[in-house]
Amino acid sequence: MRNDEPDAFGRRSPVPMPGSEYDIKCDVFIEAIGTRDNPLLTATTPDLKLNQRGNILVDSNGMTSKSGVFAGGDIVRGSATVILAMGDGKNAARGIHEYLAAKMR
Repeated sequence: MRNDEPDAFGRRSPVPMPGSEYDIKCDVFIEAIGTRDNPLLTATTPDLKLNQRGNILVDSNGMTSKSGVFAGGDIVRGSATVILAMGDGKNAARGIHEYLAAKMR
């Protein structure tokens, strides 16, 4: 993406750059985007423990009631700041690393 020219209010919009796409081979993919929680996720995963508000419960490492599944941000804490969501992501990354390292022993 690149920024387009500023509009009448001085805002720039992202514009795709043709030919800049590429594939990255990987063994594990961690999706870490979103603008709100996905009710389909919690509705279709009956063994995922939720609190009374319908948010996913996690331990101190960000792991859910499903072993090896981690969560953070709005789906855990409800609407909050991006700073808190970033902290959740960092905490979950540490938890994921510890979880996978223990599996390798």
